[in-house]
Amino acid sequence: MDAIAVGGVTKTYRIGVGRARVREMLPWPADRWMKALFPQWWMRDTFNALEDVTLCVPRGTSLGIVGYNGAGKTTLLRVIAGVTSPSTGTVQVSGRVAALIDVVVGFHPDLTGRENVYLLGAVHGVERRSMATRVDRVFDFAEIGEAADTPLKRYSAGMIARLGFAMITALDVDLLLIDEVLAVGDASFQRECVRWLDEYQGSGGTLVFVSHNLSFVRNMTERVLWLDHGRVAADGPTAETLTLYARATESRDGGSPAHRPSDTRRLMVARGMLRWGAGGARVEQVHVEEGPEDGFLEIAMSYETTALDRAVFCIGFEDESGHEIGAAASPLLSLEGNRGSVRCTIRPLPFRSGIYFPVVAILSPDGSVRDRWRLERAVVIERDGEASIVNDFGPVQIPSVWVGAEARSISGTEDRP
Repeated sequence: MDAIAVGGVTKTYRIGVGRARVREMLPWPADRWMKALFPQWWMRDTFNALEDVTLCVPRGTSLGIVGYNGAGKTTLLRVIAGVTSPSTGTVQVSGRVAALIDVVVGFHPDLTGRENVYLLGAVHGVERRSMATRVDRVFDFAEIGEAADTPLKRYSAGMIARLGFAMITALDVDLLLIDEVLAVGDASFQRECVRWLDEYQGSGGTLVFVSHNLSFVRNMTERVLWLDHGRVAADGPTAETLTLYARATESRDGGSPAHRPSDTRRLMVARGMLRWGAGGARVEQVHVEEGPEDGFLEIAMSYETTALDRAVFCIGFEDESGHEIGAAASPLLSLEGNRGSVRCTIRPLPFRSGIYFPVVAILSPDGSVRDRWRLERAVVIERDGEASIVNDFGPVQIPSVWVGAEARSISGTEDRP
């Protein structure tokens, strides 16, 4: 039996308010008549956040939803949760539903944490007497028991995120909708959330999970829906769909220049999650070329510098969860002039099948990082026929030669007469 059945759903929003006000004031069924009589006027200044989306989620399964910003992921969760209704199409949901689309939704800043737990419990249909037996469990999970009687407006964003997720753990729900909640909070809390979600799925719960963290999606879901501009671009097994999505990301980002040389701040100190450094040198452009069957990467970096005559260039990689897994470093190179380029070839590729993000850097001779840039362009490694039994040992495939007993079947048995 399906926990979710979405059929041909389209969600249309209007751009702006002023010119659309007359249309929005029309009562039902007059709005339907006007739409049928004047379709072009009715659809003026509108866009479809979702367009003809159809999907089914069987009970007890998990579905991940990926896509670029603005692809319609959150809108789809809102339609499934009943927060908003579709413009056209049908949505059927079976069982009790809990949605964590925004950690602050349902919270009142002037109420204490404890009072907000009772409030959200009532919203989800849990009586106060029943909720009283779960309050301690909520704050134990969130690890903020000392702030239980403090007004929520004095909580940090991380504390509110903890309380929001912990509240979900105290509800008995059949279907759980989560939107990027695990992107908030420290690493230990994220691990605790993932552990609880594993237990939830193991007990037969249905999970729909939206995230830009492909590692979370890969580990927590068995099927992935890829949305692109409100339409279903792909729907299938997790590994297969994530590979298609990452390949599309390559095509989307690969044709655009990595950096505009006209940027007057290019040699200044860089700050941010994806790029940082002390300045004085900067990577201008990066071109990544993937080899065919034999498997190699060729990375070309163009740079500009005003403070270095020698430098070390590095090309590293991060996996889907943002963990650094290694780097290739050049020897100390002499730089001729203020501009130049270097090229690095990695052969053979030391990675197992997966999605990896290149990280390029320029270091001065004393080891200080002048520019470090984590590219958004993903590199997808696909190894046909690779033994999946070793995938849990990490993404790096270490070249080795083995000498010992004669190779046998995996079961360790041999044929006997």
